[in-house]
Amino acid sequence: MDDLPEAAASDASPVPVWRSLKARGWLAAVALLAYLLGSAAYLSHERTRVLDSVAALEQLQRHDKALALAEAAVGAAVIDVAEISSAAAGEDPPLPQEIVLYMENCNRLFAALDAFDPAYALLQKAVVRSYEGLRAAPVRANWIDMRETLHRTAEALEGRRGSLALQIDALTRGYQRQYERVTLESWVLAVVGFLLFGSLAAWTFGRLARDIRALEAHARRIVRGERGVALPVGRADELGRLMHAVNRMAEDLDERERQIELDGERRSHAEKMRSVAALAAGVAHEVNNPLAVISGTAQVLRSQTDPVEIEAGAEIILEQAQRAGQAARALAEAAAPNPAASDWLDLNALVQRVVQLNGYDKRWRGVRVEFEPDAALPAVHSSADALQQVLMLWLASGCDALQREGRRAAAQVRTRGAGRMAEVLMLFPVAGEPWDSAHQRDAQLTRALLAPLGGRLVLAQDAGPVLRIQLTLPIDGTGRKD
Repeated sequence: MDDLPEAAASDASPVPVWRSLKARGWLAAVALLAYLLGSAAYLSHERTRVLDSVAALEQLQRHDKALALAEAAVGAAVIDVAEISSAAAGEDPPLPQEIVLYMENCNRLFAALDAFDPAYALLQKAVVRSYEGLRAAPVRANWIDMRETLHRTAEALEGRRGSLALQIDALTRGYQRQYERVTLESWVLAVVGFLLFGSLAAWTFGRLARDIRALEAHARRIVRGERGVALPVGRADELGRLMHAVNRMAEDLDERERQIELDGERRSHAEKMRSVAALAAGVAHEVNNPLAVISGTAQVLRSQTDPVEIEAGAEIILEQAQRAGQAARALAEAAAPNPAASDWLDLNALVQRVVQLNGYDKRWRGVRVEFEPDAALPAVHSSADALQQVLMLWLASGCDALQREGRRAAAQVRTRGAGRMAEVLMLFPVAGEPWDSAHQRDAQLTRALLAPLGGRLVLAQDAGPVLRIQLTLPIDGTGRKD
């Protein structure tokens, strides 16, 4: 039936922690947290690489800015030095104050470039060396040397700036690729996490919902009495325990119903035996009295010669024979078996037979039952066997109550039609409360017999006191539970 051992199914101990739904929920939460932390760590690492690229790009941009300032300062100095060095031959131009300021600015800018590349110090030293020679002897040859030195320095700075521009461009493209990759990876991780955990959650809750629906359907089958097949169980959590419990409940209900059925058969057999004994005694009384009268009359007639006496005796014999025959026919009609299936029946005739059959019971010899049938009551579609069993049960209970209290008033049994319903009313001038456990079991049995027929039983204590037992049935059989 299932893959789990029976010992686990019958074990009433708590579900192991690692198999419980709560533990699985915590496990899923921890797995989701671990996935989120792992994804965050990976994205943080990738983001650090992107930030490193940004920092490197900013460093190159600062380098490029400082290099552009130095290149501009050297270019301006080149122009001024070229003009001074182009003076007429034989003249030694003095060192103007602008050149001094250019050199001081170039030294400051080269000092700023040293933070990016120490190789700039070589260019600075060449410029400083040429400038110191110019300051010591501002002659034409030194001016020309200064011009050439500045020109070479400007070309070197221009070349370095071009290389730096290529680096900035390459780093910018790399930063863009890294940023796009991190963005794509973020979306991929989000989608993968959603699909992974979403699929897991959908599978888990789908399986849980499927098992709950199966358990609900199985419970409905149990309520309807369909308990032949146990519900397969493939879980070891709380729901699996519940499914095992429902299977055990179905088995217990089957065993209980079998026990109740056996008890009912025993009680029914005992009631039938008592009824048979009571009927036998009643019939024996009804038949023996006419036989005794016939026997006595025949003995008297043996010695009679008077025709008048003989005729009177014959009349007595015929009368008693008719009485015995009538008792036999009444017994045959009352004891005739009724079909168990529902069919159209004469409710008045059925109640009349029950009253006659009850009258043969010597236990109620002192109880008088008056039957008032409703002549306008139509045929009723119901089960004669179930109705006869219910009517005999409660008529006997009411007569027993009258017998115990010793009341001389007669019990009344009436039939009547009320719209689409037919009623059988039994009135007993006794106090019917409190009902003992036997009467409560009889009431449960009666309601179980009447429920498939759409009938209803009412037990009430009216003023008087009068015990009222009211049986209501649908005339056309509607409301039956087939």
